[in-house]
Parts: sequence; structure tokens; C-alpha cells
Amino acid sequence: MKLNINSNTAQLYRWFYSTSVMPESLCPYFWKLALMWVFIIPYAILSLPIIIMERLDRSETHSTGERLVLGSVIYVILSILICMLSWIGLFFIEPVGDSLFMHALVAGAVGWGFLIITALHELYKVSLEKWYNRGVKYDEDGYRIWNPEPKQDSIIVSFVKASYNKYCPRIDWNNNK
Repeated sequence: MKLNINSNTAQLYRWFYSTSVMPESLCPYFWKLALMWVFIIPYAILSLPIIIMERLDRSETHSTGERLVLGSVIYVILSILICMLSWIGLFFIEPVGDSLFMHALVAGAVGWGFLIITALHELYKVSLEKWYNRGVKYDEDGYRIWNPEPKQDSIIVSFVKASYNKYCPRIDWNNNK
């Protein structure tokens, strides 16, 4: 059987299965083509954001599974954002119990809660890192000084130590500010 490699069906087959190699036998080609025609509409709807991105950026193509997963992730992120923004609707609409708007408000509250908890966790990590690095010194090139000068005791501690050991420490004045 002779088939045109540039026919619409062959091009759609190569795009759907993300391949450039066409099958040599008609049986696998036919069944894959039949399966493709059954799932082409839901697949196109789910992977629409990735299809648009592939059309805009021609240098990168994704496999069938990557298109489905990435498209689904984008739809989930968009729906969470819409639910989070539905809280603005509370200024204009009074929610009715057990409505889609009320469910969107609940999902938006969960989204906002997750976002706030994640932000607080990241803020805690940053402040903890700053706390641990508060005594770290750097030279003029930005490299860390690993053996910084030892801390000098305060005047009171030095005086108490000197009084206990019955000696008077000498004071060396320097002009550093």
C-alpha cells in the first residue's frame, strides 16, 4: 500500500506521537491512527497551552506525555489562581450556600493559606540563614574570611578577670573607627 508521507493524517500522526519515524507496517499504523482519532479532541484541549507555546517557540517540541502533563499543570495553576482571585468577588456578590462560587471561595482560601504558609516558611529560612551568618566577615573581593579575629572581651569582663587574677591589663589604643 502506498501512502503519502506529507498527507494531513501522516502529519497529524507525527505531531500526536512526537516522532519523525513512520511505521513500516499498516497494522500498527492503523491502530495507532484509530486511537489518535479517538483521543485527539481531549488531548488537544488538555495540551492547548503547550501547543501554543510550541507554535510560538519553534525550537522546542515535547512528547505526547509531556504535553499532557504540562498542560494539566498549567490548567491546575490557572484554576487555583482563579479561585484565589474569587475573593475579590466578595466585594460585589453575596455568596449563596453550596454554589460554585462558594466552592471557589473555599478552594481560594486553601490556596491563599498554602501560599501564606509557604511564604512564612521561606521567610523563616532566610532569617535563619541571616542569623547564622551574622558574624561572618568578608574581604574586599567578597570571599569569606574563615579565621576572623577573635572577639575581644568587654571592658567589664576584662576588669573582672584582671581583678580575680590580681593584675592590671595594659590598654593599646588604635586609631580605627
